Amino acid sequence: MGKEERLDARTWALLQAIQNRLARDPGWAVLARGRDWLCPYCGEVGVSPYQQRRAAPDVLRHFLHECRDWTEGAGTRFGQAALEAKARRIELEEALRTNPAWRHTDWLHRWWCPYCAEATPVLWHAEAKTVPPLDRVFEHLERCAAHRGKRKPFAAEAMERIVQEASRLSELTARLRHRIESDPAWRQAAPDGSWLCPECRRPVPEVDISTDLLLTSTAPARMAHHLIERCKPGQVDTQAAAGKAAPEAEASQRNLERAREIVQKMLPAEVPKAEGYELYCLYHPAERIGGDFYDFFRLSDHEIAFLIGDVSGHGLEAALIMAMVRKSLKLHAQQHRSPAEVLRRTNLDINADLDARTFVSACYGVLDARGASVVFARAGHNLPVLFNPRRSPPIRHLESKGMVMGVYRGGLFDSTIEEMEIGMRPGDTVVLYTDGLTEARSPGGEPFGLPRLEAALARTHGDLACQTLAGQLLEEVRTFAAGTPSDDDIAILCLRALGQPT
Repeated sequence: MGKEERLDARTWALLQAIQNRLARDPGWAVLARGRDWLCPYCGEVGVSPYQQRRAAPDVLRHFLHECRDWTEGAGTRFGQAALEAKARRIELEEALRTNPAWRHTDWLHRWWCPYCAEATPVLWHAEAKTVPPLDRVFEHLERCAAHRGKRKPFAAEAMERIVQEASRLSELTARLRHRIESDPAWRQAAPDGSWLCPECRRPVPEVDISTDLLLTSTAPARMAHHLIERCKPGQVDTQAAAGKAAPEAEASQRNLERAREIVQKMLPAEVPKAEGYELYCLYHPAERIGGDFYDFFRLSDHEIAFLIGDVSGHGLEAALIMAMVRKSLKLHAQQHRSPAEVLRRTNLDINADLDARTFVSACYGVLDARGASVVFARAGHNLPVLFNPRRSPPIRHLESKGMVMGVYRGGLFDSTIEEMEIGMRPGDTVVLYTDGLTEARSPGGEPFGLPRLEAALARTHGDLACQTLAGQLLEEVRTFAAGTPSDDDIAILCLRALGQPT
């Protein structure tokens, strides 16, 4: 038998083997966009368009001339689930790049999901030629009830109308906040506490301004609803409803955009890996950009530092202060392993630069993966929560002393702050959060609070990955708030010890 005949026989045998695998192995039949065959060896698009009648020759051609990972007789490198996930990513990227329904953002540059038709924490400039951050979009879709329920996405025309109306409402709400602060006519209440609209001169029962909290939290959005939908003078020109506040609002919007840029640049691009542990942080910005911040960074091959904090105030000033705090803390963390000492020195650095109204809360800790421990210190921040259904009690608030930074220089601050160390067992989850989570309010003004946070944790039974847990906690808060606007960011940082619980 000659060389050509042996080659033909080998080729025929390979074609038969490929044809059998394509027919019987689901891992060999994964298509992206319904036309692009994903190679189970290299994980890339190997045949496009994929045609059933000539599938085997096309696949063999890919193996012989394009795929670097194929070796004759070797098993598949990627499983079916991994290839299907890659196919979804390819399809998502194409939708974000080419489908107008997937490319809508509002005036705050928040990407709008075409499944739930709601603004998401994903920040993106729609006019850019890029696509939104795919990982952040995937995070949203994983917790989007409409997507999980396989609801059909909205069409491009419907999304455009929804986003335009929401942007109009959101922008007017922001302008009204300035108007309420600057003009007493927009703070007038009827005897029952309902708002007296200065445009139509009538009480508006659905806008309760009986307390300062309601006036500054829920009232502006409801005022905007009234002006747009019911108030005839307000419908003539809702821009006029903001009156003289328009120039100030435009300047505020420019500052808000700058604040968003600063915050986006500060957020860590990736979370360091630690053997036996999982770390994750979810950040959900408010419309006005609060002062929430977080960070992860590696100190050694087995030590990872984590940080979560909150600057009083909003906007550009808060963003600049958080950048200063983060830079100072990271500098001192390279020289000192004690979290309390790092916070002491950071407080000294920033104290002189803060005015009397500004302060910073923070919780800074170090995970020692080799020693299975976490050491942390708090500067007036919310108490971390240790959760493990197999511990007694299953939920424990880690109470260490400490006061906010920026109020006292040295002395009292230094003597008050203390460290706390906990040994990490498999199944332990440490949850740190900012007050936007527990202080989120229902339409009736009731706060979410610690009891609901504990109940939400208990419902997870300790079985969720950090990313899923943080997303579920945020979903609990959003369901509780039922659309009630909030001026506060939400950050949820989770640290989980892996392994089989004993």
